[in-house]
Amino acid sequence: MNLKRSTQQSSPFFLKRVKYFLSRLCGTRLQKAKGIHFVTVNGHRFKRLILCDSYLACEIERYLENFTQSGYFPPVVARYEHEIWLEYVEGISIRSVDEQFVIKIAEFYATVYGTSPALLDVKKTPFPDRLLQDLRFLHQIGVLTQASYLDIQAAVPTLTPEHVWVGYDYTDPVLKNFILRPETGRICVVDVDGLAGNQLLGTGVAKACVRWLGPYRSLFFSSLTNHGAPDFQKYFSFVELCFLAKWTKRAFLEHDWKVIDSTLFDRFRDPQ
Repeated sequence: MNLKRSTQQSSPFFLKRVKYFLSRLCGTRLQKAKGIHFVTVNGHRFKRLILCDSYLACEIERYLENFTQSGYFPPVVARYEHEIWLEYVEGISIRSVDEQFVIKIAEFYATVYGTSPALLDVKKTPFPDRLLQDLRFLHQIGVLTQASYLDIQAAVPTLTPEHVWVGYDYTDPVLKNFILRPETGRICVVDVDGLAGNQLLGTGVAKACVRWLGPYRSLFFSSLTNHGAPDFQKYFSFVELCFLAKWTKRAFLEHDWKVIDSTLFDRFRDPQ
């Protein structure tokens, strides 16, 4: 057996993560405790993901194993305590958005949403209470004015559906987290910790709409429907508000000031 010496390279975002870590030590800034390294063993590259505890690593491993056959996520090579090793997947970075890419994203989300979804009584889920608490926090810290807060709070009962779809979602659909695999013509996710269970379906789509999907929203939803995904479009405004409140709260706690835009809440003040 002739094994070549292994090498390890830190993520290009390593210095950025160090900066965030130091700022967290010196203040109240929240930041994920995550390390990323790229390891080459015997000529093969792997991605080494180091999390803060074993529970998160086990959770991500379990989620990924449910999508092994889909090809949308890198295969899990190993999980040991708080580390996950993944196969390094080659592909083309996504630089721009067009209709073809949007259709591929719809196919991706149809696969994610179609894996063990559950239609639940919204009163038996934590989402309405979380929404109200997030809105209250945003009002307390001054992101929402008194008038805006009261208007949105009054609109929540109208926006809240009787039942919601809950299941798997990919919650961080920024373009840099996707690559295109030339050999299959399909996309692949490279940042796997955005895959989560027990989510309000549509949360990832809501973020994509804010970031880049907006002009292609109609095309996306028609394609998503054609692929038989659970239908959350009729109450998507509720999903969007839940996402926006949580996202803005997290941005404030992470000191990501450029994300915070109180005008994004204005359209929820009058749900009619």
